[in-house]
Amino acid sequence: MRAVSPSTMKQIDRRAIEVYGVPGIVLMENASRAVAVAVKQKIEEICGKRKSPGKVAVVCGKGNNGGDGFGAARHLANMGFEVMVFLASPFDEISGDAAVNLKVIKNMGIPVLELKDDEEPEKIRGLFDGFHAVVDALFGTGLRGEVGGFHRRLIEAINASGLPVVAVDIPSGICGITGKVLGAAVRADVTVTMGLLKVGLLLYPGAAHAGRVIVADIGIPHRVFEEFEAEGFLLEPGFIKNYIKPPAPDAHKGDMGKVFIIAGSKGMTGACALSGLGAARCGAGLVTLGVPESLNDILEVKVTEVMTLPLPDTGEGTLSEEALKPALEFAQKCDAVVIGPGLSCHQETEKFVRSFVAECERPMVIDADGINNLSQSPGVLREAKAPVVITPHPGEMARLLSMTPREVQENRWDVAKKAGETFGCTVVLKGARTLIYSPGRPVYINPTGNPGMATGGSGDVLAGMIGAFLARGLDAVEAAAAGVYLHGLAGDAAAEKKGEIPLVAGDIIENIPEALKYLQEGEKVYGYEIQTYQG
Repeated sequence: MRAVSPSTMKQIDRRAIEVYGVPGIVLMENASRAVAVAVKQKIEEICGKRKSPGKVAVVCGKGNNGGDGFGAARHLANMGFEVMVFLASPFDEISGDAAVNLKVIKNMGIPVLELKDDEEPEKIRGLFDGFHAVVDALFGTGLRGEVGGFHRRLIEAINASGLPVVAVDIPSGICGITGKVLGAAVRADVTVTMGLLKVGLLLYPGAAHAGRVIVADIGIPHRVFEEFEAEGFLLEPGFIKNYIKPPAPDAHKGDMGKVFIIAGSKGMTGACALSGLGAARCGAGLVTLGVPESLNDILEVKVTEVMTLPLPDTGEGTLSEEALKPALEFAQKCDAVVIGPGLSCHQETEKFVRSFVAECERPMVIDADGINNLSQSPGVLREAKAPVVITPHPGEMARLLSMTPREVQENRWDVAKKAGETFGCTVVLKGARTLIYSPGRPVYINPTGNPGMATGGSGDVLAGMIGAFLARGLDAVEAAAAGVYLHGLAGDAAAEKKGEIPLVAGDIIENIPEALKYLQEGEKVYGYEIQTYQG
């Protein structure tokens, strides 16, 4: 499902109006109708059908978002609701199509209360007493800068009301591209977004403020959408299913991909074991763990479905520089390489990683300490001879880009793109709503997964899964998308059975078969609530 920035959506609206001749007020009418229907459904969901439908407060700003609110007020009144409009701008600042809709509701006798900037805080706090729902039509996606003063108090009053809230296009106060809270933001139960998904609805914290998202068809010709490149793409089951093909009837293990995983150090043997099992569960025909030779006996006890290759050791349970030649030679016999899980940042290991990444001729997944060992020389990524996927969490990404983890989290969208462009590789920025970016492609947004997956070893499993899909012939972006989506889906299946709190990385591996079954048979989809509305 495509997702766009506010600026792209604005261009789409303008083209529909100016080139295709769809009147702006028609688009506004369809939008307002979708909002009213969502309000009605939400109230009935909570209260059931009543003789008196209820009382709705509609909070409007001065732009087209406010115009959608005025139109929604009219439709709600026609549905039998008692409606009151709260106008957060002076009457004389309302213009265009919004002014047309404001005039109509005034002619209908729907009360419109103009709120003043100097409104007493006590009055603002009690504004929504006696109502059954609130429509947020205050700012929309056109907001610039931080919300403060009177508008902040109004947003806080909406949130404090305890009422179900339906937001128009995007909850007021949420940045439409980063999902960031701009000072203060409405917490909606339902968001009705117009035409296409907005990126800010999919990224946290915006996603937490949006509630259930309804994408409303407001009458824009579908040809218009095709004329614009979407900045984002929400991963969906059908999209991922195309990448995960069943084996041919006469397939043998050599056909299913050979994965070489270079991982592990003293105290971190679990990381490479988890990565190897993740790869095996995703259909890799042969998986070999390249480990420091002093740890080989441990790994041979820990794993049975994968093989091991002892590599020269520093004597401290870490890889030495001398591991480079045998590792490169073995990699040539494989279809993909994973490097990094539990590898350590020993001085010799760091030199090994830098040289291996520069010289390896097989597609690579670089994870965990593989990334950390490149943090002082990230330019090596551009020297790679084959496609590279890096899978950093925010801390690892911060080290690569000389930022702080907080700076990464505040603008994950731009950070993922910056890393992809800077290093010329596919980036998997892990976290809630993991982002996948490769230069020249849209940013893929993953909706699956849950907080229980924030546990040691989860990322190691993911690295192995992506490695398996690389080995099976997918390109870097396809392998990353398939691995990330399926990883989250397996985590959701595990959480449904065991709960989020006790979930461990092994539970994700155990549920990969179930996730694949869901994907192939369409039995269940986890991870998000998005629906469409046809007027």
